[in-house]
Amino acid sequence: MTETAISAVLCTLGFLLLLWKVCCLSLRAKRFRYMASLSPQQDALLLFKLTNFVEFAFLSDKALQFALFRTFAIPSISRLLQATNQFSPTSVTRRYDDTGILIQEFVLHHVDSRRGSRAIRRLNFIHGQYNISNDDFLYTLSLFILEPIRFSNKYGFKKWTEGEKQAQFIVWRDIGVRMGINNIPESLEEMDRFSRQYETSNMVYSKSNKVIGDATLDLLLSKVPALLRPLAKRAAFCLCDNKLLDAMGYPCQPLWFVWTVESIVKFWCGTFVIWFLPPRPMSWSTQRIPLQEEEEEEEDEVVYKLRYQMYKPWTYPDGYKVSKVGAAPGGRVGKLGEGPLLCPFPYKKEIE
Repeated sequence: MTETAISAVLCTLGFLLLLWKVCCLSLRAKRFRYMASLSPQQDALLLFKLTNFVEFAFLSDKALQFALFRTFAIPSISRLLQATNQFSPTSVTRRYDDTGILIQEFVLHHVDSRRGSRAIRRLNFIHGQYNISNDDFLYTLSLFILEPIRFSNKYGFKKWTEGEKQAQFIVWRDIGVRMGINNIPESLEEMDRFSRQYETSNMVYSKSNKVIGDATLDLLLSKVPALLRPLAKRAAFCLCDNKLLDAMGYPCQPLWFVWTVESIVKFWCGTFVIWFLPPRPMSWSTQRIPLQEEEEEEEDEVVYKLRYQMYKPWTYPDGYKVSKVGAAPGGRVGKLGEGPLLCPFPYKKEIE
């Protein structure tokens, strides 16, 4: 090809890339305007779904994994988990699936809906088998609220708006009420203060921290080729702060390696997304559970089929019943916590 022809091709490609970029930004701006039009209180569940399962789907999923991982750095929590024997190589997969299913059941359905309420009651029954302090419950709740916001603000293509943060707080706060958690802070700022103060007093090294952490990392990295797992584990450490690493008994990583890993995550979840990808269609949300509602006259509990499996051995290849999820006698559920909700049921508005 002549230089003129090459220049023409390059100019054409550059124009198409610029056009694609403009289209992506325009579509994202339209999505931002729609989300900004929603009420953080009346539309809390819808805004929560859009933020966590559509806009920041990957980061929110990883943030919840790290939130659970962070609870393992509290000895009172890790010792109880170790005593349950649910983190052995043969049971850790089931523990992962049980936790993921119940969480998605009550965050994707209103806590007072048929499915959401059943999932909360099942969780309350499981927790009722153990002596768990209110502060441990409250700290775990705080991480589920705060970690997705922190991850997205640090690595995502934009910071969460005040409305998005408020919806996050309202949905999880109402879940905490139905779990029977007491003394829940009245604002996101108060929740953040409680969480940091709790870590200052309770996040210390214990052998049980590392035992539970190792079992979890082995599961999460099981899909990584064996030769790359040591490097992948070190990369995971780069996304943890030094206080967490010390409490887990893991080594702090060199600054250059931390910078490299964080830059890759920021590019993939921030720069690449905003410049080269249009917003995810709302129908492409990342939930594993099916969302069809049960009929009100349904007497027998429905069997739900997971949309996809994660780690082997598969726990529910033939589907699951919510009241039988978890390492506790099947078919039994607990009581709901009482108290007014910030986003009461019924919740009618659907994704447009």
